[in-house]
Amino acid sequence: MQERLLIYFRKQCGLFIRNFNLLISDFDADAIHELRVSFKKIRAVFLLIERLFPQDFNALAEEGRLREFFRLSGRIRDTQVQQQLLSVNALNLGSTFGEYQIYLQNTESKAIKKLHKFIKVHNAENDLKEKQEKAEHLISKAENEQVRFQIVQFVDELFKSARELQSDYEHDENLHEIRRKLKQCHILLSVFDQNDPDLPQLSSTLKRLDKVNELLGDWHDHLIAMEMLDRFLEKFRWKEEAGENRYILLRAQLAEKRYLLYQRILDYFAAKLDV
Repeated sequence: MQERLLIYFRKQCGLFIRNFNLLISDFDADAIHELRVSFKKIRAVFLLIERLFPQDFNALAEEGRLREFFRLSGRIRDTQVQQQLLSVNALNLGSTFGEYQIYLQNTESKAIKKLHKFIKVHNAENDLKEKQEKAEHLISKAENEQVRFQIVQFVDELFKSARELQSDYEHDENLHEIRRKLKQCHILLSVFDQNDPDLPQLSSTLKRLDKVNELLGDWHDHLIAMEMLDRFLEKFRWKEEAGENRYILLRAQLAEKRYLLYQRILDYFAAKLDV
């Protein structure tokens, strides 16, 4: 189990570095996405190492400047996703939203500049390599059963925490937190062999997590869409430009889809989140 964790961690570090270098040479949307996925997996392993060696490893401290890099790259990713979502909604409404498209493109450009500025001062590849060496050293010291026990226990705690949050959906931050915790569960369970005889429900659990995380991701995209559109509308109204009704319809469509996703998530939790 220790070896599986080590291989998994090295793979994610390698993917992060590869996509970071792609990002430097060309701001490719796929590279941004893949880099962020790798970092989420690295972060989950960091949390696990902290449980294995609480005196020697602090996950939050080890993230260090990588945390800020992740935040800045997230702003770029959000604008890229919103441009894709806008295209779909424009087609559904049979309308055009050129002003908003330009706003999103400008927002993306500003986010890219901020990340470039950060990269000039802090090289994320070097930052990660420093953390990787320490993390691999500690993983190598862990016993197989110790790794296995901590993963299972950590996942159980994350599921329990997610269930407790299900009782209050009045605040968006609860679904944000559920989404984060369930992603961490999926990441850590993925370290196991899916045919592990001691975990007969592993494969079905991962499939359920795939589905609920897909719903939560879609919900999150629509939440961000409404927030970004509201910021745009504040400026649009201030300029007293014509055509606001198009954006009112766009916002209503986003709100309806967000509500439907919210209901599907509630139904899914009630019926299937029973692991």
